[in-house]
Amino acid sequence: MNLWQIIKRELNEIFLKDPRRIIFIFGAILIYLFLFGSLYEPGIVKHVPAVIYDEDQSRLSRNLIKSIDDSETFKIVQNASSEEAMLHTLADKEAYAAIQIPKDFSKNIAQGYPATVLYMVNGANLVFANTTATAAQDIINSYSDNIAINYTSLRLGLSQNILTPKIVPIHYNLRMLNNPIQTYMFFFCIGLSMTAFEQGLFFAIGASVHYDFNHLSELNNTPISKLILGKLLLHWSLAIIAFISFLFLAGHIWHIPIKAPYIKLMLLSGAFCFAVLCLGLFVAAFFITELKFVKVSLVYVVPAFIFSGYTWPLESMPASMQLIAKIFFPLTWMSNPIRDLLLSGTTSNLIQDILMLAIIGGTCLLFSAKAFNYGRKKHERVAAKANVKFNL
Repeated sequence: MNLWQIIKRELNEIFLKDPRRIIFIFGAILIYLFLFGSLYEPGIVKHVPAVIYDEDQSRLSRNLIKSIDDSETFKIVQNASSEEAMLHTLADKEAYAAIQIPKDFSKNIAQGYPATVLYMVNGANLVFANTTATAAQDIINSYSDNIAINYTSLRLGLSQNILTPKIVPIHYNLRMLNNPIQTYMFFFCIGLSMTAFEQGLFFAIGASVHYDFNHLSELNNTPISKLILGKLLLHWSLAIIAFISFLFLAGHIWHIPIKAPYIKLMLLSGAFCFAVLCLGLFVAAFFITELKFVKVSLVYVVPAFIFSGYTWPLESMPASMQLIAKIFFPLTWMSNPIRDLLLSGTTSNLIQDILMLAIIGGTCLLFSAKAFNYGRKKHERVAAKANVKFNL
């Protein structure tokens, strides 16, 4: 068979005999996009259940509670009557945060002594902990500044507008680049979709390899190198179409920014698809059944996401773990760069990322013919043994 005949044969397998491959290539990335896009649609954490224990029961403490309740971050679900009741509410997870206002809160403020507000949060969930701790600190600091300005204004008989820049001379402004509303959807949705994309490509190329192993008589002494090239060309082309579909839907349905030129996105995605398909083809050839390859792929997906540095920075990993991430996980060279390209329009090492993906893919491709030949002979031996047993 020539190259075109191999591609036609692959197309016939995909669309008529084994349509799972289309689902693997297109379904994984697009289904995950919709799934996690819907999951993270709120964008930020809001209305975290909180319990209040107000020992002071004064006007100042009630105003502070009102400031907390007015914040979108918190939702006050209970006013505890004792410290034990407050802790019990936290332990039962009826609330994830607790604010305790001490008994002498207003008295200490009036006398010029510091008043300490205790904030407690369930640290088992760091998303809740980090978000609410920052919000609580901002609310209390702002309330403290307002009280200081108000008290000083009354004592000195001066306008609050005159006193404000003297008492609070420094103002803090936050400018968040590339993700101004700090939505989790832009952060997680991209990385999880790329992880699913990688898994779908593994499944698709693995299914193709094992289909040939199970139908060796159809190959007609076709050169292995030509067979591999035909598989890669077709699956790579379909993968690129799937990635373009992802970009279109991500931009138009979930309004994920696409700031980088499409040429950069296509070069990176093309190198990534090449690396993943070559790695999948090489590894799949060593497994006697498709099911065993799928099991290994499923074990691979979680370490691939963790080692990619998408959630825990690669620079913060030990040197040995960084080396493993860079050699064995193509997602390391894709997940962060694609997020940077989409959200900021640029990434610092695009050429290096593309080259590393090309090296991973090229290395696997270099040995894939031997791996495929090994797998074919292994299947022939298994089939021969099965025929002997059947004849007996």
